[in-house]
This record gives sequence, C-alpha cells and structure tokens, in this order.
Amino acid sequence: MKRKIYKQLLNWKSSKEKKPLIIGGARQVGKTYSVREFGRSYGSFIEINFITQPFYKQIFSEGYNVDAVVKQISFLNPNAKFIEGDTLIFFDELQEYPDCATSLKFFKEDGRYDVICSGSMRGLNYKDITSNSVGYKTDIMMYSIDFEEFLWAKGI
Repeated sequence: MKRKIYKQLLNWKSSKEKKPLIIGGARQVGKTYSVREFGRSYGSFIEINFITQPFYKQIFSEGYNVDAVVKQISFLNPNAKFIEGDTLIFFDELQEYPDCATSLKFFKEDGRYDVICSGSMRGLNYKDITSNSVGYKTDIMMYSIDFEEFLWAKGI
C-alpha cells in the first residue's frame, strides 16, 4: 500500500546531512509497515522490536559506541549483516526502551549506518532518556491513512 511517508523516507535517505529518524504517531497507523517496506531499498535491513524481542535491550550494556552496539546485535543475531552505507537499523517500539534514543547521537557521528526509530509515543517520557540527542536526530509524525491514500489503495 502506498503511503505519503514513503516519499519523505526516500528524501531522508538521499540527504547528505541525514540524521537518525524518529517516527512518532498513534498506534496502528502503519509506522512499522512503512519502515519495513522502505527497508527493502537497503542491502541490509535489521529490525529490533523492544516489545517482541525484549532481550535486545541489553545491546547498550557496553555503552552507546556504535561498534559496541553492532557487536551486541551481532551476538544476539548472528545473521545480521552490517554493510557500511547500505544498512538500515530499525528500532521499533521505542516507547518500551526510550533510552535507546541516547544512541542516536553516536550513530549520527559515526555515519556508517542509517537508523530509524518508531514508537507510539504514548507513554514515551523524554525525562526517562539519559540524553535525548537533540540536534542529532530528526522527528517526524505519521498519521492515519488520509483520503488520498485511501483512493490510491483502491486504485483510483
């Protein structure tokens, strides 16, 4: 299904000054679906869901250094492939582990991998985040399907 956010994601991907992206929005508006579809445009797509895979919360046990995080992800998922310049890491359900947002500064400074976080923002308390990475991330909101997207889905 075609969604307007896909064009925003393509523009973000091609941006020279790309920052990690946080997609917020209400529950069940298509955030995860849209990022998964977009992830197909990468050579490697790594999805980490903090609700269905709570064991991934330990990937920051050695700090937020990108090499340490990549090492921890690789330990938990030996099939994960990290291709510099062509990997999208997707942290889903950010509201379940908001401190993950602290890592965004380090991913931006490192620059080898693209990062998108998504969450329902309901229950996300920015006071609980060690460092909110202000200036090192881009926030966008996703909304429910609109009438034009509905017409696209109907082939009109």
